[in-house]
Amino acid sequence: MKGLANSGLRQFGTGRRCLKGKSVSDRLDQLSVGQSDVIARTITSDDVVAFARLSGDYNALHVDDEFAARTEFGGRVVHGFLHASLLSTLIGMKIPGPGALYLSQSIDFSAPVFIGDTVEARGRIERIDRETRVVEIETEITNQNGAQVLKGKARAKVLRLPEPSKDVMKRPAPSLGRMLEGRTALVTGASRGIGRATARLLASAGAHVWINYHSSRGAAVELAEEIRQAGASCDLVRADIAIDQDVEQMFRQICNVGGLDILINNAGPKIQSAPFDRVTWQDIESAHRSIVGGTFNVTKAALPRLRESKGTIVTVLTSASLQRTAHHWLPYVAAKSALHAMMKNLAQEVGPSGVNVNMVSPSIVDTDLVAGTPERLRQMMVARTPMRRMATVDDVAGAILILVSPFARFVTGENLLVTGGDVMI
Repeated sequence: MKGLANSGLRQFGTGRRCLKGKSVSDRLDQLSVGQSDVIARTITSDDVVAFARLSGDYNALHVDDEFAARTEFGGRVVHGFLHASLLSTLIGMKIPGPGALYLSQSIDFSAPVFIGDTVEARGRIERIDRETRVVEIETEITNQNGAQVLKGKARAKVLRLPEPSKDVMKRPAPSLGRMLEGRTALVTGASRGIGRATARLLASAGAHVWINYHSSRGAAVELAEEIRQAGASCDLVRADIAIDQDVEQMFRQICNVGGLDILINNAGPKIQSAPFDRVTWQDIESAHRSIVGGTFNVTKAALPRLRESKGTIVTVLTSASLQRTAHHWLPYVAAKSALHAMMKNLAQEVGPSGVNVNMVSPSIVDTDLVAGTPERLRQMMVARTPMRRMATVDDVAGAILILVSPFARFVTGENLLVTGGDVMI
């Protein structure tokens, strides 16, 4: 609302700014008795409407021209707390400013404010208690004619903010081009679709990538050649992740070379579409065995290595398990929902050991896994998505890169939606 009604929130959003080279933990030392500051705004009809919507105060004196014209004021009067909200902007942004927590405010309204008035809020420090860090401020609002419309007293505490960790300050910022340099990643189901795009992107960011495949060796070899020709590093490893012995052999091969820092759980079967009355319990079991069971096998085998490296797990889910779905995908969606719950639980368990566990949930991605999706459904998805297109494998790979990057060290248990706005939570 043009900086008025929402200004009360600003004091919390600006608390970590620096002032003239000093951290805001020193802000109290920059204040003195008698110091003053001012802020001004011209109030518009849009401000009044927005404040009414925000507060729920639709008093006709404020919003109805015909009613207001019949009163002694001859026109609409601005909500008192609309122009009073300037005091929040004054306290949070000017004096005491960044790092200030509003404690109290007395208000006496002495004259009405009308649409089109320019009001000026002024604060003057009367007292500073340096032990409690509480500042007492005389406040006043006047209109463009100099007439006082509000007066009062405010109390605000200047928060003492902790200094940044010395370890964090010393840690060099990673190069965006090679942010995964020195790290090793395993991408399951990497021969096609999302897995292929992810393996290629992680390798380009500097990671040594293990390309897991099951039956598509030719496609996996092509991907490996593409990665190496680009000057990046990778190896191939075959395994059906639903088979325990295959997973054990895969990790023996990986561990013979080195450790593991990143696990991307991407492998999954082609989606089978059928209405409920044609779905059997065997279909449900099969989906859980391949989707949940396969991811469980790989994750369990990888965890000892990831604990050692304080690594990262990202599991590919689907937005279809988060909303209504008319795709007849019951076995697939039920399995992905179970996987979602498993990953959230795992994030809680392994967080103390320094392992991050996150998820990405794309909407329909144009890959061979959804090749059977009717064109009508595809067009319906595009029409309702704010970005007006389907997700691509590169969109999902980019989201995965964010979650495995050094910039997401404190992100865990999250499910990043890659839906172009089709799903908003």
